[in-house]
Amino acid sequence: MSNAAAADTPADALEARLRQVLGNDHVLTDPDDLRFFSSDVFREAEPAAFVIQPGTPEELAEAAKAATGEGYAVIPRGGGLSYTDGYLPVTPKSVVIDLQRLNRILEINAEDMYAVVEAGCTWLQVYDALKEQGLRAPYFGALSGMYSTVGGAMSQNSIFFGSGLHGTAADSCLGLEVVLADGRILKTGSWATPFNPTPFFRSYGPDLTGIFLADTGALGFKTKVVLRLIPFPTETRFLSFAFDDYNDVAAAMGEVSRRSLAAECFAFDPYLQGQRLKREGLLTDIKRLANVARSGKSLLDGVKGAAKVAAGGRRMFEGVEYSVHLVIDGYDAKTVDTMVAEAKQLCGNLKGREIQASLPQIMRATPFAPPNSMLGPEGQRWVPIHALVPHSRAPKLLKAVHDYFDTHQELVDRHGIEWGYLLCGVAQQTFLMEPVFFWEDSRHLYHERYLEDDYVAKLKVFPKDEAARAAVVQLRGGLADLFKEMGAVHFQIGKAYRYKEGRNPDTYALLEAIKNYVDPARLMNPGSLGLD
Repeated sequence: MSNAAAADTPADALEARLRQVLGNDHVLTDPDDLRFFSSDVFREAEPAAFVIQPGTPEELAEAAKAATGEGYAVIPRGGGLSYTDGYLPVTPKSVVIDLQRLNRILEINAEDMYAVVEAGCTWLQVYDALKEQGLRAPYFGALSGMYSTVGGAMSQNSIFFGSGLHGTAADSCLGLEVVLADGRILKTGSWATPFNPTPFFRSYGPDLTGIFLADTGALGFKTKVVLRLIPFPTETRFLSFAFDDYNDVAAAMGEVSRRSLAAECFAFDPYLQGQRLKREGLLTDIKRLANVARSGKSLLDGVKGAAKVAAGGRRMFEGVEYSVHLVIDGYDAKTVDTMVAEAKQLCGNLKGREIQASLPQIMRATPFAPPNSMLGPEGQRWVPIHALVPHSRAPKLLKAVHDYFDTHQELVDRHGIEWGYLLCGVAQQTFLMEPVFFWEDSRHLYHERYLEDDYVAKLKVFPKDEAARAAVVQLRGGLADLFKEMGAVHFQIGKAYRYKEGRNPDTYALLEAIKNYVDPARLMNPGSLGLD
């Protein structure tokens, strides 16, 4: 008699079946594991009943079919670097499916310029493997790419490295393999054929790849991802500018984006800039300088670059209100130098003052640093929210956010909440603003497991402050409403942004119809995208 047949309850039967499919080591029931995998950067949810870790798409399909067959919700989780309840259970009768064991790079096709990777691969892993062959994905990862996964980025969508020119994670995707909640497995794009399948083209007919991108796990499990490739840039330059006014910052970033000058175009407000300086100690910068030295075209160039960064140090921010940072990539020195000159001229025309470009150089030298920034420099809790608008609306967005915090100043002061923001250009059309909150509050097991031990040991331990946390929830909710009214869009939609409320009814009805086909029992990450 099988273990499943001998089980006393439906839960016991499911656990036995999952262990049969995955092995005992990959079915987690320890309370701390359930608590960890049922929490994100901001919130701890009621723990799932099980956490499972499939090692193949076929194991995932069998496990998902078993779980949904017993009426359990199934929830995909990648690297876990999220803050919008995207993978948090809404019912204890849930199975969180940790995809990090699906971490093989299956094919790097330098002739047809695509790579096939399993969804649990980290961006750091993919970046290193491609760089060895002189290749790169156009968008090549989030700041959290040491842990964040390719599949997670395709589910949540994300930006940073390469986004100034190439857009979002979803824009670099050519095709997907997807496991549905009932165990069906399908492919998209040119890959979806029984006749000599090759994943070289995305939109053969309607873009079925796009249906599953940025779905925050509501429609299916991404198991394999096909990435577009480009040659690894051979020339890279760095620029930084000081600005006194956020309107000038927005104008400069818009010009850089429209002219396709920078692979990364980002800026910090005075507060967040100060937080970064507090967080990054001199020892950390010195360690990163070794990578700056190695990143030069030759050893001599690299050493000179590292020496400039060391000389600039933190002095680059003296007297600086807002700082704008550009990374300019290309394939021949003359073209890149022309782009640098153009960027300098347009930023200068908009009242920017060039400063030592230490920060973008350090960030590119070590693009995927440990995610210690998920707590403040003294151990404060941290959570962001963001909005994307066209460049023409950037000044209005900035003013609206400043006015919002002015209106809520008493609430902010009462609970000791501090805030700042990051700005980014995304391809040629889009401007991102990411307000970030800091406040004194207890941290979670989530933080203890992700952060480096020596870093956590230096941080203060704050008592739980539920009132301050509730105030942050209120402020974030108000900003989400404000962003909806402005027609802004978002990544990491999860269960936090007003996605359903902000869609035209007929458009949302189409999404509902797709959900009904791919997940008729409504057990695939319920609540995500407003889909119950």
